[in-house]
Amino acid sequence: MPTACAPGKIILSGEHAVVYGAPALALAVDRHMRIHYRPDQLPRLSWHTRERTHELGLDKLAGLRRRLDNHFERYLRGELPITRILKKPAELAFYAIDMARVLSGLDIQPRGSLSIDSDIPIGAGMGSSAALIAALLKLFGHFDSLEQLIQQVRYCERLQHGRGSMIDAAAVCSGGLVKLQGEQVSRLPLSDEGLGAGWFWLFTGTPASSTGACVDEVRRHFGQSDIWSEFADITEQVAMALLKGDAPLEQVRANHRLLSRIGVVPASLQRFAERVEQRGGAAKICGAGAVSGDQGGLMLLWLPQGTPAQLPLQSHWHWGVLKEDRQGVRILED
Repeated sequence: MPTACAPGKIILSGEHAVVYGAPALALAVDRHMRIHYRPDQLPRLSWHTRERTHELGLDKLAGLRRRLDNHFERYLRGELPITRILKKPAELAFYAIDMARVLSGLDIQPRGSLSIDSDIPIGAGMGSSAALIAALLKLFGHFDSLEQLIQQVRYCERLQHGRGSMIDAAAVCSGGLVKLQGEQVSRLPLSDEGLGAGWFWLFTGTPASSTGACVDEVRRHFGQSDIWSEFADITEQVAMALLKGDAPLEQVRANHRLLSRIGVVPASLQRFAERVEQRGGAAKICGAGAVSGDQGGLMLLWLPQGTPAQLPLQSHWHWGVLKEDRQGVRILED
């Protein structure tokens, strides 16, 4: 049974700013989306998750793809909010499967059942959508280069995130530490120890606002702002520190303050970041954050001593040690 595996990701610096041409840094992490495919001869595709099973007849795939493409064009014209392009998450999976066939020039539609096995938190800013799409394109498509695969993951992901960048696609496809500047993706070499000790991720709950909604809200208020040059400077400083093996403590703190200024850090997480700084560390959201509610998705923590267990965590928060995945999306051997 073929299985594709794609890592999650954490944006270390440059979220939101990357949409405006500023650089961004992202790290592929050892949380994974695994898609298992079992072919059969039934004229349908079935998608199995823990919650339910979705089915779509092969004769409906092209119609779904055309409908979603049309919805996206309406979104670009301002006629439809980003949250109404997809009716349910399974549509993104079916769309990616059919796009893999179209982009690869294949005439035969895949048929069979797929099941998902993932430890990437959904809605956390950890790249679950990009990992899903990358795994499906790897399973069902043929691409001449890594760059082409990254572009196609981004193309499919637009249905979920609107006018977002390709930072998620670059990280989950490439693996390791990647830098995105405009349309240019480069892989930055870390030492064998990766980021080093003291780095953690913290999931504070799924935000009330989607990534696409956050991107659009920030664009309305800061689309023409010069704040993005401040983000760019911080990101370059973070990259230099990491490549030298240093912990970019002050840069992470400065990044947090910039993200708070553009309104994507809930007040509760601003207070939490203050507590982390009082202990000599640094904390910032990773990803879109939130423009409403108290939950901000994923946070990046650097702690000089101890672990997040010594911090005032809410009962529904959970955390882990930040570890690098250097391979990116791949087909697993049987």
